Amino acid sequence: MRDDEFLRNKVPMTKSEVRAISIDKLELNDKNTFLDIGAGTGSISIQAAREFPNLNVTAIEMNNAGIDIIKQNINKFNLHNINLIKGIAPQDIPNQKYDAIFVGGSGAQLDGIVKFASTHLNVNGTIVLNFILFENAMQVEKLLTSAGFKEIEMVEVGVLRWHQLGKGHFFKPNNPTIIVNAKK
Repeated sequence: MRDDEFLRNKVPMTKSEVRAISIDKLELNDKNTFLDIGAGTGSISIQAAREFPNLNVTAIEMNNAGIDIIKQNINKFNLHNINLIKGIAPQDIPNQKYDAIFVGGSGAQLDGIVKFASTHLNVNGTIVLNFILFENAMQVEKLLTSAGFKEIEMVEVGVLRWHQLGKGHFFKPNNPTIIVNAKK
């Protein structure tokens, strides 16, 4: 999905190129349940729900502005397979098993979120986490390893967008994003 398809406010959004890679790494083709932690604008949840209409999506966000824009986008795209929760992860996440988990924002609860995922992610389930800070990515690699996750991968994605400047053009960079994925 293009970024300009989403209704936006000041809440940061996972950009289309990073969203495409993250959703691909979640391997949602044969999944039934998907949890989006720190949903932000809901771009990951919205795109996953649209691309996989039989997927039951749970999105949790603690920020009121995020909740508001997610609701607007759910209505805009007429989605009925997203359960939106205003709350803090991991304590406000429904106590059920998930086939895939995405972490876009951890709210300084990374340790608790990984522990939650280790007990609530189905066997062979996938977890994908996005970071802009190197230190957080290094911390999560250790947490995933100690929690028994396997096939841990880490990639950094740098996207530059073409812009006009006077009579010429240049590539303006977005913040690089570190994408970490693993299997239970």
